[in-house]
Amino acid sequence: MAEKHVVVLGAGFAGLNAVRVLSREPSLRVTLVDRNNYHLFQPLLYQVASAGLEAPQIAFPVRAFLRRHKNARFLLGSAEGIDAEAKVLMVEGKPVPYDYLVVGSGTRTNDFGLPGVAKYSYAMKTLDDAMRIRDRIISAGEEASRTADPQRRKALMTIVIVGGGPTGVELAGALGEVRRHVIPRDYPGVDLSEVRIILIEGSDRLLDAFAPSSARYAQRFLERLGVEVWFGERVVEIRPDGVKLLSGKFIPTFTAIWSAGVTGQGIPGLPTTRGNRVATTPQLYVPEHPEIYVAGDMNSLEYKDGRPYPQVAPVAMQQGRLAAQNILRHLHGKEQKAFRYFDKGNMATLGRNAAVAEVKGLRLTGFPAWAAWLGVHLYYLAGFRNRLMVLGNWAYSYFTYDYAVRVMHHRHEFPALETQVERAGEMVNA
Repeated sequence: MAEKHVVVLGAGFAGLNAVRVLSREPSLRVTLVDRNNYHLFQPLLYQVASAGLEAPQIAFPVRAFLRRHKNARFLLGSAEGIDAEAKVLMVEGKPVPYDYLVVGSGTRTNDFGLPGVAKYSYAMKTLDDAMRIRDRIISAGEEASRTADPQRRKALMTIVIVGGGPTGVELAGALGEVRRHVIPRDYPGVDLSEVRIILIEGSDRLLDAFAPSSARYAQRFLERLGVEVWFGERVVEIRPDGVKLLSGKFIPTFTAIWSAGVTGQGIPGLPTTRGNRVATTPQLYVPEHPEIYVAGDMNSLEYKDGRPYPQVAPVAMQQGRLAAQNILRHLHGKEQKAFRYFDKGNMATLGRNAAVAEVKGLRLTGFPAWAAWLGVHLYYLAGFRNRLMVLGNWAYSYFTYDYAVRVMHHRHEFPALETQVERAGEMVNA
């Protein structure tokens, strides 16, 4: 069999699992392409943002991963487009020919075209995003501790999180722990009543993918931490000094974190559908170009009730493996298999000794769910050294009620706070 070249775009969960399978076939040459030289464990990004973990502890070098896969190579660069007819992927001006292409490029933040979201809010999709949030929060605490203006101090110490899915809930819980245990010790001059964590959700409940009982447990726990959970509110604008809601309320804040949705990471030359995702056959290849496979968050294959599969790591991992297996089946003249999702359940952590977990009809809350969440995330975290460091930081935080990584890399400056007169006609939420 002549050597075939398989290009895998994206070093996320889908891409790495595809490479694992493809590397077993000695007749293949595999090239993994990514704009970063590391695999990012995104489920723990919120802990970097809340000063619980250092950024390198949830990232693993791609080249270290490829050491075990002798027929795989790495190319650092951003994909600019696909020429499907010529079977070429363009990477920063360089053509990379392929016989098969696996696209696992993931998602980006969806701002829904709302004014100010892209400019003034903080997303949480990359390591840089998480570190900027951490620096922003620490910078706000430092300025609040020395300002004499009570209104400005309240805006500095108010954090608004938009989106009540797992990302928003987990970040709110982590910041609620910081509010309870860290701020009173680090900033004794700051009145704790001025420190507000506001979680805004447009629907009438948190964690839409979970059972209502799990969502209620999460809400009650967050509220006990001091997190304000606002339902039925929609953001219409993010400003430098606050968040404007459809109801007319305005929340003065210098830190708005956007976790309200994502959209596919579209690539020129690859046809997309709703949500900037790509329609494929059940075997995960593009109908017009059967040599192109799409795995993970970019795939729009329908799951339940006409909705696509959730954009979560288990789906990406399973689709990455199947895409690679189907390439091998095609090479050997075998029938390709359709994707069947093995749902391992849902988990979300809320804080110390508290989480929600749902696995095959079994619903856990509290410490059992929290312990299961710890074990699952440690297991899937890449790199033995990373697992040890993360476990060490978790143990330190658990026994000391402290978050270890409160180092500010870049100090943030904050704009002037507009007066209520300048916001005429708006209802200011004090």
